[in-house]
Amino acid sequence: MNAKKKVTLEDVSRNAGVSLSSVSMILNARADVSFSPETVQKVRQAAKELGYRAPSRRAKGRLPGRNVVFIVTPNIANAYYSGLVQAIQQAAEERSFSTLIFTTYREAKKEEEVMNMALALGAAGMIFTLTPQSLRKVEKLNGKIPVVVMGDKNSSPKIDTVELDNYSAGVLIARHMLSLGHRHIAFISAMMNATNAIRLRRLQGVKDVYAENPGCSVQVFTRDYTPHEELNSIDLEQRIGYELAAECLKKKSRISGFVAVNDFIAYGVLDAIADKGFRVPEDYSVCGFNNLSSSRISRVGLTTVEQQTQARARSAFDILYERICGGDAVSDLTRMEYTHHLLERRSTAPARQSLQEKS
Repeated sequence: MNAKKKVTLEDVSRNAGVSLSSVSMILNARADVSFSPETVQKVRQAAKELGYRAPSRRAKGRLPGRNVVFIVTPNIANAYYSGLVQAIQQAAEERSFSTLIFTTYREAKKEEEVMNMALALGAAGMIFTLTPQSLRKVEKLNGKIPVVVMGDKNSSPKIDTVELDNYSAGVLIARHMLSLGHRHIAFISAMMNATNAIRLRRLQGVKDVYAENPGCSVQVFTRDYTPHEELNSIDLEQRIGYELAAECLKKKSRISGFVAVNDFIAYGVLDAIADKGFRVPEDYSVCGFNNLSSSRISRVGLTTVEQQTQARARSAFDILYERICGGDAVSDLTRMEYTHHLLERRSTAPARQSLQEKS
């Protein structure tokens, strides 16, 4: 005779169309969160129909992560990601949530380890500051723990997402450079592949605009690196920017401007130009992306794209909080898209005849 299968919280979650964490809080009568009467009724009705029985207090104990949000980020050496993390922490603190930060250095194995840990500890939710590599696994996890991804508009995972269109950011920069007469530019970037789709999208935006203008060109300089290198080098991206710009400057070319894939890369480009005896913007113009706080320093004055880092991070936590509190079913996805704008500073100016052509 077959034993009757025990009804689990997962069964109730699927039947009610409400997240697993929300079902758990409702059936355990959590006093520190509130849910709509409709959601509470839906969960209790599903539990009754399925015959769910909560384990005894002695058996169930307390999950150590029930009030903790996991933040998963490539690294925190880059001020862009540390800014995102801090803004998420600020929003979490306001709602009495703790946070744990996990760095993956763009390694899929580390992402999976963090997801397993979140399940084991019963984390309240997770926020990825970059589109994860194991999207299918994250989508599956999202049925058990609320997950929010901060990604590119083009990625569109089946998860709540705060999006930014990096392609249009590249278009903004390209149009700015062309408006200043920079017909030949160099695009400087660290590793560009599917794991770093944001970089690819920015480059594509730049290239497409330049392709529409006959006689104009974009030379791409890029360098790969391993997760081990990223882990062991705090200034990796700045060094890559320096090395690639120095390589470009050695060549006899008509390039009069540099577009760096982010502000950190741009800082390396600025240093290489100065070390080779040239000036910015008199000899070369330089642009970046992200608008880091250091880019505003008057001696840097980097032209860059403002991408509303803090606002996007806080929105990511707000969406996660709504899921934690039982607002929406997993199938009701939230896609919040942010726009960006160009900040023109002293690092760009009208193109002049390059020193290579003068010689």
